[in-house]
Amino acid sequence: MTLYPQAATLQSAEDRQLLSQIARQDRAAFEALYRRYYRRIFQFAVRRVWRDDVAEEVVSDVMFAVWQHAGSFEGASSVSTWLLGITYRQALKALDRNRKHTVVDSDEELLVQTEDPDPGINPEAAAVSDSEHELLQTAIDSLAEHHRVVVELTATGHSYGEIAEIVGCPENTVKTRMFHARLQLKRFVEEAGDSEKTLTRRPAASPSGGRVSVKSLSGKRS
Repeated sequence: MTLYPQAATLQSAEDRQLLSQIARQDRAAFEALYRRYYRRIFQFAVRRVWRDDVAEEVVSDVMFAVWQHAGSFEGASSVSTWLLGITYRQALKALDRNRKHTVVDSDEELLVQTEDPDPGINPEAAAVSDSEHELLQTAIDSLAEHHRVVVELTATGHSYGEIAEIVGCPENTVKTRMFHARLQLKRFVEEAGDSEKTLTRRPAASPSGGRVSVKSLSGKRS
C-alpha cells in the first residue's frame, strides 16, 4: 500500500524510534518492527530464493541482525531501505549456502554507462489483461537475479539511489541493469507474440480441441 507523504514521514519517524529502542534491547519495540515489516521482508526474500522455507530463514537472519545491530543504523536512508538491504544480502548468502545461484556482473554491464533509457516496455504497467500480466510475470521471472531485483524494486516505487543502497552497487550500475532488463523483457514479449502468431496460423491440437495460446506456454520458471 502506498502511503501519502505525511503518513510516510510519520511512519519513517516511528521506524527510527523503534530502532532506537531496539538498540537498547527493547523487546516490545522489536516485536512491533517485526510485525510491521515481516510480510514485506518475506515477500522480497522469497522472490530471491524461490522457496518459502528458505525465505523464512532469511527473515529470521534479518531480524536477528536487526536485534544485534540496530544501533549501527545511521539514518542516511529510510529504515525500510536499510532492512531490504540486509534482506538482500542475507538472501544471497542463503542462495550461496544452497549452491543454487551466484550473482555475477558481466563485463559488458560494468562497462556500459547509460542515461535513463527510453523504457521500451513498462514493467510497471497496471492496465493489462490477465494473459498479458501472466506473460510479463513469466518474463520477469526469466531474468537473472541482478536484473530482476531492480525491476521489482522499481515497480514498488524505489528510486535508483535506494535500489543502489539495497543491492550494494553504484547507482549507474542500477541504471545499466534496468536498461538491460527492459531490453530482455521487450525481447521476451516480442518473441512470445511471434510464437502466438505462428500457433494461430498453425493451430496445435490440445486435449480440449482448442489452439495453444501464449498463456498456456508461460508456465512456471524451472
